[in-house]
Amino acid sequence: MSSVITSGVTPAIIPFNFEGAEVRVNDRNGEPWWVLADVCKVLEIANAPHAASRLDDNEKTTIAISDSGNLNADRTIINESGLWSLVLTSRKPAAKRFKKWITSEVIPSIRKTGSYSVNQPPKPKRIRKPAFDTAFTRCMNVVALLPNVDENQKVLMAARGTYNLTGVNPLEVMGYAALPARTEDNYKTPTELGKGLGLSGRRVNQILSEEAHLQVHTPGSASGSDWSMTEKGLPYGKMFDTTRKGGKGSQQQLKWKPSVIEFLRPFAVPSA
Repeated sequence: MSSVITSGVTPAIIPFNFEGAEVRVNDRNGEPWWVLADVCKVLEIANAPHAASRLDDNEKTTIAISDSGNLNADRTIINESGLWSLVLTSRKPAAKRFKKWITSEVIPSIRKTGSYSVNQPPKPKRIRKPAFDTAFTRCMNVVALLPNVDENQKVLMAARGTYNLTGVNPLEVMGYAALPARTEDNYKTPTELGKGLGLSGRRVNQILSEEAHLQVHTPGSASGSDWSMTEKGLPYGKMFDTTRKGGKGSQQQLKWKPSVIEFLRPFAVPSA
């Protein structure tokens, strides 16, 4: 049977925040009772009285609380059993997130302390970080200005920048541990260029560096590539993102247009 608290003592109402919506909880002898109107708002239940009618009498009661300046307004509150009855029968997308919030934050707090504390200690102020989608957009705007960088690598660079700013890797949010390597028929690796000329990939790199002056050796660079283009090499080469061996992580690899063969041909080794 529903009961109304009419004493002059203000009930212990504790406001919580779920995704920007206020969810008020009443501490009754160490047990949480939830303001039905707040729960219905989160679950997008338009008719709170109808929702209350679906609950057993021992799952609901009524108390008089101050609501938006209206003193002694009668408000229905529901216990944990009633709460789950509404949450588990809801098909709204927020229901799953609401359930997780209750089970991972609210209920553990009750079990740890034995009850809600009306005078909860203030939470330390957290440094506000930009939303990861906003940070990612800003980082993409920056890397878009970088010349001769593969589009995949630009995304990876922006993802790393976003993680440094927000602690969230947008690629992992979408289920990508690494981007697949991009294939470009118009660009070749040193090994591919050396085929048909009798040259190894190592020898091709040596020629492009020491003879053609199209690249310089940069071992241990932040990009992961051992070679970087010189100003002379910019019209011929391009950096591409490629997955590391084993598929873990990515690195850059310098590839070349077939036209660089003109620099390699004088050093070709005739086939036996």
